Amino acid sequence: MNKIFTPLKINRMVLPNRFVRSATVDNLGQHGRVSEAQLDLYGALSEGEIGLIISGGIYPTLDGLGATGQLGAHTDDVIPGLRRLVDAVHKNNGKIAAQILHGGFRCQTEVSGFQPIGPSAMFYEETGLQVRELSSDEIYGLVESYAQAARRLIESGFDAVQLHGAHGWLLSAFLSPVMNKREDEWGGSSEARSRFVRLIYEGIRKMAGPDYPIMIKLGFKDYHMDGKPLSEGIETALMLESLGMDAIELSEGIEPKWGHHIRPNALEPYYKEECLRARQALSLPLILVGGMRRLRDMRGIIDDGFADAVSLCRPFINAPDIVRRFKEGTAEFSECTSCNECIERMLEGRFQCTLT
Repeated sequence: MNKIFTPLKINRMVLPNRFVRSATVDNLGQHGRVSEAQLDLYGALSEGEIGLIISGGIYPTLDGLGATGQLGAHTDDVIPGLRRLVDAVHKNNGKIAAQILHGGFRCQTEVSGFQPIGPSAMFYEETGLQVRELSSDEIYGLVESYAQAARRLIESGFDAVQLHGAHGWLLSAFLSPVMNKREDEWGGSSEARSRFVRLIYEGIRKMAGPDYPIMIKLGFKDYHMDGKPLSEGIETALMLESLGMDAIELSEGIEPKWGHHIRPNALEPYYKEECLRARQALSLPLILVGGMRRLRDMRGIIDDGFADAVSLCRPFINAPDIVRRFKEGTAEFSECTSCNECIERMLEGRFQCTLT
């Protein structure tokens, strides 16, 4: 079998192959707006015949800004620039989804201008900042903000939207007993912890209509010692599937330390077992990220039924055209060594691989 170069349908969106560019922070935006450097970057990605490009995380509200170069969908003023970004992909017949990401407790006041927020008050040692607990009214306000951000992204022409519900960002924090200590309608049980994500999905679906693709990057399991088990992540995924979520990219939730999901020196898939358990429970399209380096491993993920698509991040920093080279038979693996030096460069405002 060799399904990896065959089409995949996600609601009305048809991808030409099973390769997904996972949302990747490039830190190249300018005050929340699209830059020329980003137009060049996404244009190069779309020339590489990637099935679906997922944008770097786009904040729905100013207090969700997690990096200086992050793009925003917090005001209608950003729509013209986002349209240019979409056009840079569409002119090469590519598909692009917009990821909505609120930084939550990981935000830094010196970047966003706001005190970081989360489901519960806490002191976050990695930033040295006190996190403020959201009121119930503020949470309902954020539900509406996500819907309005999605409206702007849809008006900008994106082929789909993806919610970021992994890696400790705001949605992931609500889903985790590590960060969500509430005992009201937003916490205290798995069902209550997932209420925020459910209402956001329902708000976007009501606005977008039944045939627009809505996806989520979901942390199925917390790797924190006090975190949620895989069974709870699958429970949340089943709930979202029953509501009509169109696809799930499988990743991890709360980490023992930031960056655990970007594993150094990882040269083979590292969420396979979690994905197999999820596949046994779920029917909607699953996208597996993490450690995709060799084409034979990626083919195995698809052909053996673990997932319906594979998602790559760092290999596309190394070579935006790697999918085309796979298809042509001129490459069998990515030259990315998972050294993570690109992360350091990105933080310095340079988006490039050290090997190129």
